[in-house]
Amino acid sequence: MKPIFLAAGLAFSTAAWTAPAAPAAPAAPAAPAASVQTRDVPVNVFMQNRLPLPIALNVPVPVEYAQSNVKRIGYSYWMRPADAARATPENLPGAQGHMYGSTATAVTYDPRYKVFFGIDDPGSLNKLKEAATNIQVRQFKDAKHPAVMISMISRSTGQPAYFMYMWTGVKRDVFYLALRAPDGRPDVGKAVWDKLAANIK
Repeated sequence: MKPIFLAAGLAFSTAAWTAPAAPAAPAAPAAPAASVQTRDVPVNVFMQNRLPLPIALNVPVPVEYAQSNVKRIGYSYWMRPADAARATPENLPGAQGHMYGSTATAVTYDPRYKVFFGIDDPGSLNKLKEAATNIQVRQFKDAKHPAVMISMISRSTGQPAYFMYMWTGVKRDVFYLALRAPDGRPDVGKAVWDKLAANIK
């Protein structure tokens, strides 16, 4: 999977007031916000201790996910144990979602100029726009470990995708985390992603 991203926008509407002679029908109950049960996993544990230095970041992992034995150099996969039994790097579970982290990324970070090469440069953004819509980028350049979070809708699958790149603190090295929400639900994906954003210091 190529590191690309989106978050679906939420539409709000208000009901119009009706005249007393024609009483309004009862309003449909509002859809509840996504309630996602997660547990905080230290990022070095999430990444199977592949990071060069400890980083004070907790990754909100859905409670039904566990670290899997899916093998790919530089990657760490999290998903439901029942899905992990038949998952491969080329065939990750979609219906129940998954998360993974990797140090194998072409994105780099220059701490002198606070720039993520492969994300901040116009050429990379243009390529991203070719592959996705509803792209949202959140920058955390003033954090101890600068990060950029990206959400999007993939043009090829029509599904939301979520990625975060974070500087390791060593040279220009960056690692990334990715989330595929269960059934591609943007409310679930956004809920997990918002929790992760709140954990970046």
